[in-house]
Amino acid sequence: MKKLLLFLVCLIYLNGFSQCFTKINAGYDHSLGLKPNGSLWAWGFGEDGGLGTGTDTNKHSPTQSGTATNWAKFCGGYSNTFAVKTDGTLWGSGYNTYGALGIGSSISHTSVFTQIGTATNWKEVSAGEGFGIGLREDHSMWAWGFNQYYDLGDGTTTQRNSPVQIGTTADWKTICATRLQCCFAIKLDGTLWAWGSNAGAAITSTLTVPTLIDTATDWDILALGHGGHILALKSNKTLWARGVGDFGQTGHDPTTSYANSEFNQIPGLWNAIAVGGDKFSMGIKTDGTLWAWGKNTVGQLGDGTTNNTYIPLQVGTDTNWVSVSCGYQHTIALKSDGSLWAWGDNSFGQLGNGSTTALTLPTTIPIAGCTLSAEEFTLTDEVLKVFPNPAQEELSLNYTGTALINTVVIYDLSGREVYNSHPVVSNNLKASFGIGMLQSGSYILSLKYNEHTVVSKQFLKE
Repeated sequence: MKKLLLFLVCLIYLNGFSQCFTKINAGYDHSLGLKPNGSLWAWGFGEDGGLGTGTDTNKHSPTQSGTATNWAKFCGGYSNTFAVKTDGTLWGSGYNTYGALGIGSSISHTSVFTQIGTATNWKEVSAGEGFGIGLREDHSMWAWGFNQYYDLGDGTTTQRNSPVQIGTTADWKTICATRLQCCFAIKLDGTLWAWGSNAGAAITSTLTVPTLIDTATDWDILALGHGGHILALKSNKTLWARGVGDFGQTGHDPTTSYANSEFNQIPGLWNAIAVGGDKFSMGIKTDGTLWAWGKNTVGQLGDGTTNNTYIPLQVGTDTNWVSVSCGYQHTIALKSDGSLWAWGDNSFGQLGNGSTTALTLPTTIPIAGCTLSAEEFTLTDEVLKVFPNPAQEELSLNYTGTALINTVVIYDLSGREVYNSHPVVSNNLKASFGIGMLQSGSYILSLKYNEHTVVSKQFLKE
């Protein structure tokens, strides 16, 4: 029982005590992290201004991108970064050739975040090489930038320096772009669509507009890299792969199957997935374990070797991984205690450990202001009680902190929001929520004030 309680106490963001990252994302050769106070931090390759720090220099340690503290979502691309603020505005920094940032011009680059258009309802953004795609709250899809290979899906090869709507339907759920000039997306009905170049065999022919490529209706999460393969999760947590598998990145023996135009299942149940640019894959199973497979030239799989494998290998023995993201040849990941870990290539400081030396094993990265002391765990348990834990049909909470809260959010361990409630502004809240609709597994309950996390705790749904 003691081990269970220790595992359930995590992600402590109380009154600014803990400044660990709540979200992470890896660009091609840089990394990004969001702190609980809404500030965005970046490190790694910055010579095109993609870190948003106001300079064109590499950073070997996490460095704050500007002074804003209202960032909500972000995505690292090829030498650039896109980010959405809590007010729904979309911003970009870095490489802008071909209009890659969508800021209305084709200047070579910018080192500070520049607003993209004037819309205030952006929901999600994904970066390809030289182009980007985004979703708005109304589920419409927009794209901009390089379009020589029908990258944008608007049926033309015309470069777009500003976002243009793709098609006329507003029924898109999630999007994912790749450096190989193709994109995938899932509609609200769970169907899978793709468009762009067929380089790499992730799709079998060039598609000029979004085209249905699979008739299943339970697709849920996507991950694409730059090497021609795709990972996808279904709503039942099963994992599927297709595309080029020359280094085992699709889970196929590369000596018998170089490329697969149909999805093949990779055994297990999974919460999170990530695809590396240089032909490798990572995933977190529902039990919190971390797994890796594919190419391993510089140790990007994190198993302590540089050996390739087509059979997923467990990385270490820990069972508290909650998020993972891959760049070209590096990987970053978060544990449930908020600690940041990194491994693989480090030529530009993208691991954030202050050096440029590659690492073949997950290594914890110091974060300024991040303390995860026993005192904080105790303090969080005092101000936020979640019960019963494990829970079945109903979950109750009792919050007695000093900070105001106005939102209760529940996330699954892939970071997806599965519940959102807006109680009255208070610093003393007792409430109960029906959770019967949630699948069995681990979840994170967060109390927020105006999008800023005040305190969080993990619970188990039986």
